[in-house]
Amino acid sequence: MEGPVEISIRGFHPTNLPGLVDLVARTGAAEWSPDQIRTAVEGAVCRVRLAWEGRPGSDRPVGFVLARRILETVEIDLVGVDPSLRRQGVARLLLTDLLEAERSIGAAEARLELAAGNEAAFALYAGLGFVVVGRRERYYPDGDDALLLTARF
Repeated sequence: MEGPVEISIRGFHPTNLPGLVDLVARTGAAEWSPDQIRTAVEGAVCRVRLAWEGRPGSDRPVGFVLARRILETVEIDLVGVDPSLRRQGVARLLLTDLLEAERSIGAAEARLELAAGNEAAFALYAGLGFVVVGRRERYYPDGDDALLLTARF
């Protein structure tokens, strides 16, 4: 039996783009095209964190968070973890790293939206201090509502 997975969190470098595009596809975020990902990471306000498996020679990311910094607000756009490593704390590590870094340089809050039916993600965000501040009814194509969440620092 294998022990816990060792994960390291790093920022984004342009050479990471192919691995990020592949990972986004593996996580099921098909609504994000490679061009949209590239445009997002090239923006001056973009914040990207990548999780890497700690085993020697690992050359592909296993988790990511894409966000934007707008004035004192961090807008979290997309979070994903390789399906084989879900529910092992990778997303929490990514988000904690991002939020601590942004808080240390003056961010006052973070915002995001998620599908109301995504209970696992809701539990993760609630555990990080996010609270529901709004709801968009039948927002997603499948008819699910969107919850608007905010965490103040």
